[in-house]
This record gives sequence, C-alpha cells and structure tokens, in this order.
Amino acid sequence: MPDTTLPVLIAGAGPVGCFVAYRLGRAGILVRVFEKESDLPYTPRAVGYYGATQTVLQESGLYDLVRSEGFVTAGLCWRTPPVPNSSGGKSLGRMIAKQPLCAPGDEVRACPSGLLNLRQSELTKLLLREALATGKVTVDYNSEVTSIEQSSNSVTVSLNGTSDSTIIGSYLVGADGDKSAVRKILATPCLGHTWPERLISTDVELLNDVDPIYHTVYIIGLKNYTIMTPLTPPVLGERSLWRCTIAVPPEDTRSDDELSRDEVILGFYEEVVAGPRPLAATIRARSVYRIHQRLVPTMRKGRCVLAGDAAHLNNPYGAMGLNTGLLDGDALAEALIMILQEGKSDELLTVYSDARRKVFQTFVDPTTTANKLRLHAPDPAAAAYDDEYFRSMQDPTAEVLADAARPYFETWRTDMKALAQGAGL
Repeated sequence: MPDTTLPVLIAGAGPVGCFVAYRLGRAGILVRVFEKESDLPYTPRAVGYYGATQTVLQESGLYDLVRSEGFVTAGLCWRTPPVPNSSGGKSLGRMIAKQPLCAPGDEVRACPSGLLNLRQSELTKLLLREALATGKVTVDYNSEVTSIEQSSNSVTVSLNGTSDSTIIGSYLVGADGDKSAVRKILATPCLGHTWPERLISTDVELLNDVDPIYHTVYIIGLKNYTIMTPLTPPVLGERSLWRCTIAVPPEDTRSDDELSRDEVILGFYEEVVAGPRPLAATIRARSVYRIHQRLVPTMRKGRCVLAGDAAHLNNPYGAMGLNTGLLDGDALAEALIMILQEGKSDELLTVYSDARRKVFQTFVDPTTTANKLRLHAPDPAAAAYDDEYFRSMQDPTAEVLADAARPYFETWRTDMKALAQGAGL
C-alpha cells in the first residue's frame, strides 16, 4: 500500500501536469510539481477544446473560468486558398466542407457545444492558479527529474536545480512533454514516425474584414497548407490575434532560423491569408517544429505513469493533442484518487495505461493522420468529391453530425470508475 501522507510527484507544469495537480489537490491529496523552466514557458501551441474536454472541465469546476477567459466559436471548415478580388486584395476561398459543433443559430453554445478557445499558455496559468488555490499543491521551478528509484510503496526522484536533492512521493506522473525526462529515465521508447514536413506556428494580429460562420479554417490545395484559428474573439472591422500554422514541405531546405524571418513568414501569409492588400499583419510569436505520430508501449512502469505528450504524439491537424492529454489527465487523476483515497489496487494504473493507449491507437492516431493527409490534396475540387468525409460534411444532416461526433464523446474519454468495476478492482 502507498503511504498516503506522501505527495504525488508530477514532472512538468504544463497544462496536463497542472490539470492532474488541480484534480488531486481538489480531492485533498498532496501534490508536488517540478518544472525545469524558470517560469511557465510560452510557444504557439494548442488553442481549441472539444465537447468531451469541455465536459471534463465542467465536472472539475473549471469550465466557467475557462470560458470567461476564452470564447466559443461554431466549428471548423475546409477551404480552397484565398482568391484575388476586384479591390486588389484576396477573398476567402470556397468552402468545400464544414463541421458544425453547435446547432445553427445557437449563439449561447453552452457546454459541451462549439469549440472552446483559449491559448494553451493561458489555460496553463489558469490551471496552475486553481491548483495552488487548493492549498495542497506546491511547484518547484528550475527543477528537472534526473533519476528515479522505486520501492514497494514509494518513489524517490533526484532533481537538478531544486534546494532538495531528493524527494519521496507516493507516485510519479511524467507530464513533462514530448522530450520527457521521466520517459527517458524509465527507458521507455516512444515508437512511431516523424512527418517529413515542418510547421511554422505563428501568432499574428490581423484585420477582420469578413465574418465567416466557421472561424477555424483548414486551407488545402497548397504545398504550404495552413490552419487558421482565432486566439482572441474576432470582431468584424477590428484587429485581433490569430494562430496561423503553415506547413513547410520537405524539399524546402531552409533552416529553422531562416523560416522564422519576418519576410519569409509574411511571404507565406500572402498566399494563405484573406484580406485587403497590402496585408497589415503583425507577427507576435513564432515557432518552427517537426510533427510526429508516436506512442509508448506502456504508460505505466511501477509507480510511475505517463500522460500527454510524454506518452504519445500526434500532428496538430484536428486539435487533438492537448485535448487527448487533458483526457489522459482526467482518467489518471481519477485512478490516483481511487487508489489513494478509496484503497483500490494500483493495478488501476495498468488499466489506465491500456485504456489510454487503446484510445490513441484506435481513434487519435488514425483520425489525426487522416486529417493531415486530407490537406495534401493538390486539387480541392477533386478532394471535395473523392473524399467520403468531405462529401458527408458539405451539407451534413443532424444524423451525420451525430455519427461524426459520437467517438469524440464515447471513445475519446475514459471512464475509470466503470473500468475499475469491470476489472473487479
């Protein structure tokens, strides 16, 4: 049995680590979080949260807070590249498919409808603030796990940078991202492949001169296929912040530094951003990175468990990375609460690992792969006819939308209580 007076240790103060810390702290469990950086880092990453994640946030007492700091949009669409117009600017390309996430005319978009938008960095700040407010959570910055030792009822970590050289806890959660130190120390490979493209992810301030129904847009038909999604509420006639993520094909051999230059990014914007010309775009942040489809063979080794990007990686097309990580966090927190407060066997952590790996293998990985490959289509008109998903989403009925949404609610989230009961634990 674990010593319930020992804290749960969490490596990584990103959104997944902070969410697990909040859930455990709210349940009265001591938590100690280690973050290798000196503060919460910022890079242009995730921004949108689907219905299953909204439900988790609501059940955790967080939805209203997230919504008050963010905003909700109606859904997603796929368009051809912008086209020149008579005023010398560019108009939005033709919409070839759409995925509404709320009913037509629904302006309230109550949980769990619509796409809830809040930048990952802002969500992380909110989650950490609420975790600390439980009075059960502490955070050590400039602290990275360098070694792990396990016994029958505890786990001991050595740290680089903190005043305490070793910390003893009941369990260790590795939520320290795609380059996870915990995963490496546990000698757990992250198996799969790296896509040949790079992505330039930018935060850019633009004038909103059109008011589309679906603000999150996938632009296909270009080598530099693109996702655009709002980071702040887009008001017609006003400037607001957008995330513009542009694919760079493998034959483009320019370095990351070269691709990060203003003139290069602005040149890409000329192709993919609609609006008057000259284009008044102000770049606020940028990051060049590679994308992966990878999964660990197990998310549990003894008293150590992995969650989020430490356990699995997928390309960002479809906004399923952070959502999956938060749903990991929901399941893992529930398992740890049952183990530490209800006396359940820690074999629940194996159940967690099996269930979340299955979700990635059968849903997240194939769905995000299909999302990405659709953007490669050189002829959007042909893709609109050839691709069954695009055909179904050109004028979807309520039944079609319900079928499309079902796995996002029924498969994506893991009910640990039901699994525990089914496993006899």
